Amino acid sequence: MKYLYLICRILLGLLFVVFGANILHPFLPAMAPPPAGTPPAQLMGVLVPSGWMHLIGAFQFLGGLLVLIGGTAPLGLCFLAPVLVNILTFHLLLTGGKGIGIGLFATVLELILIYAYRAHFAGIFTYKATPTL
Repeated sequence: MKYLYLICRILLGLLFVVFGANILHPFLPAMAPPPAGTPPAQLMGVLVPSGWMHLIGAFQFLGGLLVLIGGTAPLGLCFLAPVLVNILTFHLLLTGGKGIGIGLFATVLELILIYAYRAHFAGIFTYKATPTL
């Protein structure tokens, strides 16, 4: 299991470091834009010019780095979880499931790693939380 967790950590970390860096400074071939007037095109028409995609890219890059480092993997997983929710939601609601494969793959890696680091998340999943005074 130790090697499975290591492989998942490296794959997830590299995936988000590469694609996050690509959002911040494009170096991969550009994808074809969605057809004009479609919901994905309308969303991208807001996110890209506003600079919101740069914020998403920064969170992807930082979260990927934190996962790759290892000792900071739980924090990196916390950064990447909302990004993955948005990736899956985008593909499910706006594209009808088209292109969801990489998002599902990353989500499976994330869930495996959350399980692997479950002791570090124990404080989050409690019903008796009290503030520290």
